[in-house]
Amino acid sequence: MRWPVVFLLTATLGTPRAEGEGWRCGTDPRLERELRAVHDVAAGGAVRATARRARRDVGDVAVLVDGGDLIVRRNPFDLDGASLRLSPDGAGGYSVARVAIPIEPAGTSLALGDDDARAVDLPFAFPFFGTAYPSLVVHSDGDVTFGADGGSVAPGLARLVDGRPRIAAFLTDLEPSRGGSIAVRAEASRVVVLWNGVPGAGQINRNTFQAVLRADGTIDLAWAVMQTREGIVGLAPGRAGAITGIDWSDAQGGTGAIAERFSESEHLDLMAATRRFLEGRDDVFHQVIVYTTRPMNPVNGTLAFEINVKNDVRGIGIDLVDSARDWGSAGTLESVVYMDSVDTYADVDAFEILAHEVGHRWLARLRLDGPAEHALRGRGDVHWSFFLDSDASVMEGNAIADRGRGRFETVDFARRFSALDQYAMGLRTAAEVPPFFYVDVPDDFRPSRGFKSSSAPEAGITFTGVRRDVRIEDVVRAMGPRVPPLGPAVFRQAFVLVADGEAAATTARVGTVARIQSRFGPYFTAATAGRGVAVATLR
Repeated sequence: MRWPVVFLLTATLGTPRAEGEGWRCGTDPRLERELRAVHDVAAGGAVRATARRARRDVGDVAVLVDGGDLIVRRNPFDLDGASLRLSPDGAGGYSVARVAIPIEPAGTSLALGDDDARAVDLPFAFPFFGTAYPSLVVHSDGDVTFGADGGSVAPGLARLVDGRPRIAAFLTDLEPSRGGSIAVRAEASRVVVLWNGVPGAGQINRNTFQAVLRADGTIDLAWAVMQTREGIVGLAPGRAGAITGIDWSDAQGGTGAIAERFSESEHLDLMAATRRFLEGRDDVFHQVIVYTTRPMNPVNGTLAFEINVKNDVRGIGIDLVDSARDWGSAGTLESVVYMDSVDTYADVDAFEILAHEVGHRWLARLRLDGPAEHALRGRGDVHWSFFLDSDASVMEGNAIADRGRGRFETVDFARRFSALDQYAMGLRTAAEVPPFFYVDVPDDFRPSRGFKSSSAPEAGITFTGVRRDVRIEDVVRAMGPRVPPLGPAVFRQAFVLVADGEAAATTARVGTVARIQSRFGPYFTAATAGRGVAVATLR
């Protein structure tokens, strides 16, 4: 069986060799759900679903030109000074009307910190999507839920639709620890929740808005001074799955989960691009890698990322999932990689970055048992720890030399897929993985600045610690064996360039993608010690 990998194209940045030198991986296990919701809610979704422009292949590079269906355009916040009344319509949804509702004086402060929440008893049972709730939970990030909701999920669309029933007055990352207040005032027939002068995360600004819940199930939302311009306003019945994008300024309502996502930037709709690429092709690709003709990264602050679309491999720490059909595949597609602007790579191949993201299809989520459960993992729990002797894996960690007497030195990084990597990738059996080690209780760093398990790899750092030797049997004991023990050694790949207009798909940009496409196969084979083969033809 051949294993196809598809690469799609995106836009520009610089090309540092390690994350610590300026590039950042945005891979996160929850990202697939967020990108799916962004696709569903994208402004003008009905138009975007029917807009099409011709697709063409230039050699083994697929070029997609946006026809209104691939790029999510800016949607500036337009509810300044506005107020809306949301009334249950008796059919599982809400009707919306413009009303004049003032911002009210603050009630009792909840003293919420960042990413904080507090339960509040209601003086009445509030009816919401068919259930009456005696209490609510107020969150610092501009929303209320009915029932406790884990605050670890980023304040995005996935949090809106996948968690508890929720009212998002303005769901975004807020930091009440730096100013403002969040307060509640409860009256006999209504409850007022006020976010008053709360700054956005990392911003020097203030945001004031409120939600009023009435005993008859009516919800009043009002916004005053709003200096944070990116956020979500919406309702969700909890575990909604599907979500409908609406325009609150047109007083639109809807049934089930409804929301408008406000954004000052433009970004690629990765699901739409993947579906367009796969449309009408043989279902032979396992991984899609995307470049664009300008920066359009849907994950702010990152250069590249990978999302798992389908996984049927056990024992590598990745959930069993199958969303291939949602992404346009009949069942073969397993992974999508986003590399952002192709101009970033005009003068450098940066294969260690590409290999890093390709490797996230299987890596790096292996663990141990007991107190050392997370000793192998670093940043985001999906990269190797700085203190793991990863044999200079492209998945982070370092090559670490044991200098004796409890002192160690990092000597290299980002060179290859290690034997441990190859085990998770299905290129090497457990019996072929030699022992390795990590350093426990690290201290006395030279240079003196401290390092954490989540630190980016860096050569030339010495430190003290306790060497902990690990065998692959220790990993298997914690996670179970890899099933199947080996995967296909041939990875079929496709590279795609998404262009913002025909003129943007220049010969130079297509040529950059073609150069990377033609050279990555030999690099991948070398990086896997001859065990893996990457094939990147479209036919």
